[in-house]
Amino acid sequence: MVAAGLAVALALSLSGVVRAWVVDTLFYAWVPVSLWAIALVFTVRHHHRSLAAGWRYWLLGGGAVAIMVGVLSMFRPGYGISADMSLGGHWGAVLGGDPWGLAVVKLLAIAIILPPALFPKSVGITWVRALGKIGHGSEIWTQWFSVARLISVKDGVAKYVRLGRDSTTPKRPSRRLTARTEGVVDPELPLISSDIEAFAKGELSAYLEPESGPRTGATSRLFPNIGVLSNAKSVGPDEAEFEETARLIEKTLGSYGVQVEVQDIQVGPRLVRYGLLPGWLGRGEERSEEEKSGERRAGNRVRVQSILAREKDLALALKTENIRIQPNIPGKSLVGLEAPVPNPIAVGLRQIVESERFTEVSNEGGLPIALGQDVGGHDEVLDLKELPHLLIAGATGTGKSVCLNTIVASMLLTNSNEQVRLLMVDPKGVELTPYDGIPHLISPVISDPADFGPALEGLIQVMQQRYQRFRDVSARDIRSYNDGPYKPMPSLVVVVDELAELMLSEGRDAESKLVRLAQLGRAAGIHLVLSTQRPTVDVVTGLLKANIPTRICFTVASQMDSRVILDMNGGEDLMGRGDMLFLTKESTQPRRIQGAYVEEKEIAGIVDFWINQPLPMTIENAPEVGI
Repeated sequence: MVAAGLAVALALSLSGVVRAWVVDTLFYAWVPVSLWAIALVFTVRHHHRSLAAGWRYWLLGGGAVAIMVGVLSMFRPGYGISADMSLGGHWGAVLGGDPWGLAVVKLLAIAIILPPALFPKSVGITWVRALGKIGHGSEIWTQWFSVARLISVKDGVAKYVRLGRDSTTPKRPSRRLTARTEGVVDPELPLISSDIEAFAKGELSAYLEPESGPRTGATSRLFPNIGVLSNAKSVGPDEAEFEETARLIEKTLGSYGVQVEVQDIQVGPRLVRYGLLPGWLGRGEERSEEEKSGERRAGNRVRVQSILAREKDLALALKTENIRIQPNIPGKSLVGLEAPVPNPIAVGLRQIVESERFTEVSNEGGLPIALGQDVGGHDEVLDLKELPHLLIAGATGTGKSVCLNTIVASMLLTNSNEQVRLLMVDPKGVELTPYDGIPHLISPVISDPADFGPALEGLIQVMQQRYQRFRDVSARDIRSYNDGPYKPMPSLVVVVDELAELMLSEGRDAESKLVRLAQLGRAAGIHLVLSTQRPTVDVVTGLLKANIPTRICFTVASQMDSRVILDMNGGEDLMGRGDMLFLTKESTQPRRIQGAYVEEKEIAGIVDFWINQPLPMTIENAPEVGI
């Protein structure tokens, strides 16, 4: 830009022909035109994605510049180099010029026509209403503006604009359908996925069924057998080795004057956590008991910070680089030191699914998720209905996609398509596409980022439709509604494999829709499971984090990425391969968990079961079984 400016300055100073052409074309109007052009070039060079999203605003700015040029062309100083021309040059005379009356009409036409042409849904409606009020009472005005009016969609789901003209078939593929209101298609209306629209209409028709009496059509559903999951092979830990390591920790810290005592050892699948009790300051065991008790009364205990400062020394003594010191273990007055075990134990999905906690959540009507095992070897099972949303971040190859498959497999093992419906978004087209064809899907797996916006718009419509239904029957949320004498609503789970791709392609529009679903979706039974390998502030925004407090962090590239997802360091020191930090809204300190592993053949077995399962059998018409 500096070079271009110098070149223009040299051309103006050395060439009279160039100066004459500049004065003759736009004269002083070059100032607003140049500013607009420089801003456009800068945006194309550094923020080209925002140009595609906000092209209407750039055209509106160009219209404002054109009005400025037209206004300048209405002034003629009459002396000097501008004696025979206006301040807007000959090009400005086309937009304004003489006579003043015609110039004003031209500029008003630009100001009136351009904004509603670029923003028909917002500015256009406002201007039509204003002109309608101006012409109120006139039959001609009334007939003219009757083509633009608001109509209400059933149950107050949404309000759209219907223009009285013939509809045209959109050029997009059938997967990307436009929003419809009474068969009229307007290209300016919000795009809504056809599959989600059909799902919304199906729910709406179910509301019209009788609202009293016992439920009919109860079905006997079969679920995948636990045999489709493999048994994990593992090698048991060596307890004597852990005791020896505990003594080594005490000796290493003691050599630096930090007295500790290992009072607790918790062995997990890949990590062992040693509970360190800070000792008392002193010079050795030669002190008398009176001296030791006096120091205890004085409160001269080893500071936790002195233990944290010896992290590198402990890593050197234990011959590993992957250690983590936890300032305090929740529920205990101990400092936690986490180190990898010599013989890691594989955590299979089957052993978590067979746990009591998983069965308990499933029997209570929740959405159980077999997450993995903690540092103590205890099974970690989540209820997605209680979370109610989940945000996952991690670098490539750290276990993020395996965690997504574990979440989906957990729901498919315990819920039919009458209980849970899934909307999967996979921009990469490799991780979630194996689930195509299962009856739980509202629509085929979305792989085109352009289809993400219409899908979110359709979910918002479903959410509003459900809230209207709750108001009609005086229900507080989906749980109380399903307890009533109505056809139960299924939970809707949105699974996104790569959020960064969608946020960069859709921009703020996708963020606003996701935030709205996160804020209002819980009561309507809508849950978000979002994952990304790029946890930056433009992807995991502050507003999104504020509405999704439950987060999982796998190994990330830097401390900055860890602070974005967890608001603290630690994610950069994880070991990978399913090693995660799990943060909930109940605790400010994340928990270390080893994620469960699900194999591709296990996923294939679950998918094959649901695709090839026979139709459910109605309990009322089930044949009697003799003994």
